[in-house]
Amino acid sequence: MLKLALAAAAATASASAPQALSSTSPWWEKITVTMVGDGDPQSCTYESNLSTAPTDGCEVVGAKAGVTQASAGSADEMTRITFERRFIPGDSQPQPSEIDPGDTLLGGQIMALAIDGGGKVNGCKVIAKSGDVTPDYGCEEASAEKFQPTASSGSGDSVGFMTIMVYGHSENVA
Repeated sequence: MLKLALAAAAATASASAPQALSSTSPWWEKITVTMVGDGDPQSCTYESNLSTAPTDGCEVVGAKAGVTQASAGSADEMTRITFERRFIPGDSQPQPSEIDPGDTLLGGQIMALAIDGGGKVNGCKVIAKSGDVTPDYGCEEASAEKFQPTASSGSGDSVGFMTIMVYGHSENVA
């Protein structure tokens, strides 16, 4: 049921995301939910390198059931689950991103995106997967994103890669 918790966190990220994303420069954003062993979310942080990113943080809504089953730990254990996405423009496939020591990769994928001059994703293909859990963000969600229109040079179409990673970190609270 880990997927349910991640879906709730991801939905919060999408609701907070800027209206139009850049298709011409790299960007990243991530949401980290911290919870105790009983599954109650204790905090949520949103980070991004986007200048138009919201500054009011994030909120986890309706995730307790999924989080409870996902954490299944004792009351003295704290778990952080992070949903991260990165966009890299161009046609050079990125390598899978590194995670910090002590974190556990739960799932990840790299998607190749084709974006038209109007900012619409008109092509998406998952080209790499890792981990045991499939992130609840795939081509359907990427295709719903709105990118900034590009200046008309040639066809106006651009390509890029979106990397999605979900990873966790657990520790005992003294």
